[in-house]
Amino acid sequence: MSTLPVTSLTPMMRQYLEVKAQYPDALLMYRMGDFYEMFSEDARAAAPILEVQLTARQKGTENETPMCGVPYHSLEGYLAKLIGAGLKVAICDQVEDPAQAKGLVKREVTRVVTPGTLT
Repeated sequence: MSTLPVTSLTPMMRQYLEVKAQYPDALLMYRMGDFYEMFSEDARAAAPILEVQLTARQKGTENETPMCGVPYHSLEGYLAKLIGAGLKVAICDQVEDPAQAKGLVKREVTRVVTPGTLT
């Protein structure tokens, strides 16, 4: 996934990579506010399937990371495209109220969807 030293990553990217390590065979859709974001190789794989722009986090720096995202309220339509392409997807949601969070919002995978899952 990332070849950057863990100390050079933001707390959010460290959290993302910790969750991603638990689901290495799935695209990880990581909830950030009003969007589900994907990073690195997941973003490169998903962007053309979802027909969304591949961009980058920390663009132009040594920590540049490819990313793409979709609005959370449109998840099911985008999820259907990924499943239709034969991909396994892990949905990582915010499991605490961001307004009540002290520091980084707690996130957990709440659902894993595969091409064999009925949606």
